[in-house]
Amino acid sequence: MSDVLHSLRIMRKAPLFTSAVVLTIALAIGANIVIFSIVNAVLVHPLPFKDPSNLVQVAEKNDKLHLPSFGSSILNFIDWRDQNRSFEQLGAISYANYTITGSGDPEQFTGNPISPALTRLLGLHPLAGRDFNDSEEKPGAPPVVMIGEGLWKRRFGSDPSIIGRTITLNGQPTAVVGIAPAALNLLSGGDIYTPLIIDPANENRLNHVNTVFGRLKPGVSIAQAQAEMNAISAHNGQVHPEIHDWGIRLISMLDTFVSPDLKSGLIILMSAVLLVLLIACANIANLLLARAAARQSEMAMRTAMGASRHRLVRQLLIESVVLCCGGGLVGFLAAIGSLRVLNRVLPPGTLPIPVIAMDATVAWFAVSLTLFTGVLFGIAPALRGSRGNLNDVLRQGGRGLAGATGARLRNTLAAVELALATILLIGAGLLIQTLANLEHVHIGFQPHGLLTFQLDPPVAKYPLTGGGAAQLYRALLDRLHSIPGVRGAAVSSGIPFGAGNYTTHPMFATGQSILPPSTLVPIDWRIVSPGYFATMSIPLLRGRDFTDADNSTTAGVTIVSQSTAKKFWGDADPLGRVLHPSAAPKFAFTVIAVVGDVRDTALNQESPQLYYPVAARTAGLMDVVVRTDPPPDSLLPSVRQKIRELDPQLALANIRTEDEWLSNSASQPRLNSVLLGVFAAVALLIASLGIYGVLAWSVSQRTGEIGVRMALGATRPHVLRLIVVEGITVAAIGVGVGLLGALALGRVLASLVFGVRVHDPATFTIAAVTLTTVALAASIVPAMRASRVDPMVALRHE
Repeated sequence: MSDVLHSLRIMRKAPLFTSAVVLTIALAIGANIVIFSIVNAVLVHPLPFKDPSNLVQVAEKNDKLHLPSFGSSILNFIDWRDQNRSFEQLGAISYANYTITGSGDPEQFTGNPISPALTRLLGLHPLAGRDFNDSEEKPGAPPVVMIGEGLWKRRFGSDPSIIGRTITLNGQPTAVVGIAPAALNLLSGGDIYTPLIIDPANENRLNHVNTVFGRLKPGVSIAQAQAEMNAISAHNGQVHPEIHDWGIRLISMLDTFVSPDLKSGLIILMSAVLLVLLIACANIANLLLARAAARQSEMAMRTAMGASRHRLVRQLLIESVVLCCGGGLVGFLAAIGSLRVLNRVLPPGTLPIPVIAMDATVAWFAVSLTLFTGVLFGIAPALRGSRGNLNDVLRQGGRGLAGATGARLRNTLAAVELALATILLIGAGLLIQTLANLEHVHIGFQPHGLLTFQLDPPVAKYPLTGGGAAQLYRALLDRLHSIPGVRGAAVSSGIPFGAGNYTTHPMFATGQSILPPSTLVPIDWRIVSPGYFATMSIPLLRGRDFTDADNSTTAGVTIVSQSTAKKFWGDADPLGRVLHPSAAPKFAFTVIAVVGDVRDTALNQESPQLYYPVAARTAGLMDVVVRTDPPPDSLLPSVRQKIRELDPQLALANIRTEDEWLSNSASQPRLNSVLLGVFAAVALLIASLGIYGVLAWSVSQRTGEIGVRMALGATRPHVLRLIVVEGITVAAIGVGVGLLGALALGRVLASLVFGVRVHDPATFTIAAVTLTTVALAASIVPAMRASRVDPMVALRHE
């Protein structure tokens, strides 16, 4: 405690030094706390389920189609559930939209049909009421629903009496049996849950629209379960030839929850902030070495009065830790504010968690990191400073650590700072270029001026068969076209970068093709109305658009994207060629047009596309796109009015402009590049201060030497060059080592960059020139000060 109080007195007597150290530490530790909070929430404790290490996703895969993981069909799920011996339980979840009417304004929500076993295997229990029982997954069971915790609070005011009441869900009276916990929402973002009805007679083994999860039995590893599921897959492939090429892949729950790109990005960001911390430690160690040199007389006097070296090391280390605790406290408070800002500004879906929160793990990390940092940057100055010898100090006139060994140590630390800053600056440059490339990539359509929303009309009122839903959408488009300022309107089963509803199925061509006969190619497909391509500004390259006359054709027509045409027919004319879906090979679809390629789900990749006319394969849930002359938001009231006139029970959902969808799609690379850019800027600042500090101290300690040189005829330019060369030498060594380090670590960034090589010469050159320039600028002020030394004053001082 005496040492602590002494440290506080020293801090108070040197406010400029204390402020510099505390702010440097605060920057480094605050950044580490922010990133660790994200890592902790996403990678360490992301799953609020019982024993998450025993949970796996049971996915289907097809090596021939290059599909490493895919959705699962109901029929395969039933077989797995009946035949396996590795799992305690298997549960499935599907995806749907629900509209609540009869209680306030109509409102549409995303939700999930789930098998009753799902909540049990996850270890989740309703907040009120009950979960589903096994009998409710059978056809003909009374309709029941569980409401998500968030929706229960928002729409029903947390009213417990909702349990047992009947609400109108998709036009059907449905009994509310329970309130699902918010944790269930993490699997799919749903607000409403209904039983997944299993009717084998109406299912297809190639309808991969469900996600299956399982809980392993105690003592069963993923590898053991994988071996059993491989055997089950092989057996079922023999019994059902249509799934012969489909296998099973078990994926840990964490890998299901966190994408590889997100995991790589977080690891890189965590490494980056640790580099910032190391740079800060090297900088502060240099400052403490300088102060230790100034305190050599004090340490020597303490030694002469009987203080042991152990006692001096303890005192100096405690001073370092106290300084670090001050910086750690400031950094912790700054991290809390930064996380609040991040939670507000991050677009939905950037991270697989609703909010970034601090917990006990983050608090312990902050305390441990603060103490470790205090020891890390304090150990070298403490060991050097405790070597005080009164006779040596008196002989050296107080110069202490100004000797060659002390100078080499300080220069080495400054070079290390610059090397680490070089690595960070190159990484930030690559990710910033990636973000710029993504934001300027040709996406194949014009997003500006597009208003989008979703409709999911109740099937009971607008049946998918018989044209009910198609007639509704046709009437809707007619009304939207009548709004002044609307240039075009169309519907689609999925829009680029939208709220999902993406579908893929393998196709094969008959007749002439560049592929071997019956070769299957997975193609993304959409259902679109006539005028969709004009509304989206997707170029029609060849052929014609859909018309209302296509709706009644039984044989079927299709429009393909340019990349789809090239996959099947190369440079040959695709018009009139025929494609078949593998799940229903008897259906033939004749190509009537080719349109431009569109980046649909990710900015860094194009997907082959296939389009069907809206009434030939009508879906319930559809995206509506409206191109406007005025700003899209300004016409939203008119759009709502037209829909109310058409049917007051229809609810709009996911109302956004296409620009918003596009911006959200780049949110994760934007987060990576912005944070790494900030860390690189901080590292650059700290490293430049480190160079400045080393040279300023060198000048102050070499005042006598400089005076002698000038007395013997050295000119001011000579002295100026002497100091600048010292700084540039340190910078060259540090930058050179940093460039080698960046070359070695290039592969780490490979999965996160787009449109730029990880060893991009321009980026490396710009980083090297920038850091060398900064080091030169940091050297100028001490060099100018040295060149203005008065030889007589310097010699008198000596």
